[in-house]
Amino acid sequence: ARYGLTPARAKHRIERCVAALAQEGCAPTFPTPGCVVRRYPRFSRRLQDTGAELAVHGYHHVDLGAYSPTQATEQLLKGVEVFARHGIEVYGVRCPYLSCTDDLLHRLPKGLFEYSSNRAIWWDVVSPTDYHDASAVFGALQRFYSPASATEVVCTPRIGPNLIEIPVSLPDDLQLHDGLHLGPEAMAQAWVQILHRAHRRGELFVLQFHPEFSWKGRQPLAMMLREARSLQPPVWIARLRDVSSWWREKSGFAVDISQTPEGLHISFSCSKQATILARGLDTVATEPVWDGAYHQLQIRALDLPVEHRPFVGLPANAPKHVMSFLREQGYILDTGQGALHCGTYLDAATLARLKNEVELFDHIERLGGPLLRYWRWPGGAKSAMCITGDLDALTLFDYASRLFVR
Repeated sequence: ARYGLTPARAKHRIERCVAALAQEGCAPTFPTPGCVVRRYPRFSRRLQDTGAELAVHGYHHVDLGAYSPTQATEQLLKGVEVFARHGIEVYGVRCPYLSCTDDLLHRLPKGLFEYSSNRAIWWDVVSPTDYHDASAVFGALQRFYSPASATEVVCTPRIGPNLIEIPVSLPDDLQLHDGLHLGPEAMAQAWVQILHRAHRRGELFVLQFHPEFSWKGRQPLAMMLREARSLQPPVWIARLRDVSSWWREKSGFAVDISQTPEGLHISFSCSKQATILARGLDTVATEPVWDGAYHQLQIRALDLPVEHRPFVGLPANAPKHVMSFLREQGYILDTGQGALHCGTYLDAATLARLKNEVELFDHIERLGGPLLRYWRWPGGAKSAMCITGDLDALTLFDYASRLFVR
């Protein structure tokens, strides 16, 4: 019921969706199989010209987890080849059904993609047990997606050895409509809940929808984007490629700390878009209030009394994965002799007691000691959001052809 024998219906629907999102200040990312780009190159380029991003979605729309790593790699390489042949820029990859494995990512040639968006994070905004008519579709999708829980995992990009991983937030439109039989208003309510939770936590909301469904999903998307634009501090609305580029840029930021006769001189080496936050420091109280106890620094250097060490102190033997996570979240770490004198100190017993990323982050923020840090998002934004639509097919033939892929 969502496709026609020709691509006219799907093209019109997608173009209307892109135009509606543009009115709300959003350009989407469309993961698209290479075979769809090959069949409709002009339409694909037209989408790109509007500002939308197309990401590689394999060559055929198939579960790459059922393929050998060599065969799965060939599917992605063939998709990249088709994109390049038809003038479509390649930045990222999302496998059909989020079926990417770590082994597959490690096998990809370095530099082939800037980012992957295959990790899923589940937000508890709906419970399937509350819906007596929940279909088997919901359970099947959950098995495919295998999401982590937002109660345990901080929903932000991660820098891997080969590329940046940008997580997808669930539930998506198929789970809500086909799985739980929710209408547009209930779908919007679920997504707005995720938006508010991600904003409160300062995290990333990557909403996944399917363009063939946009005739029902367009209203919830517009409602959610209007809600996002009303929040303060603001929500950064971006494409996946923009998030990837920013996260890599942020990873190069640095802090220089030197001793002076009066105390500490701290200078920040970063781009103009960097968001630098401070709390509990009288010397920066004149800076604009950002959110809660935090002020946003407009300066890039400051001097502090010697008794102030606004960093996160850790034991020298703290787990490497903890230090890596905290640095990527923008904290300035001290594992030297001055660690015990930091405004925030986490001893070995505390680190052992905190069971996951969310508990660790919440503990640091609750302590309330003097603190300087880089924030996650540019331009003073508190959280970020992307709209991504898997553009799997334009006709019934495109949809059915996946059944005959060997």
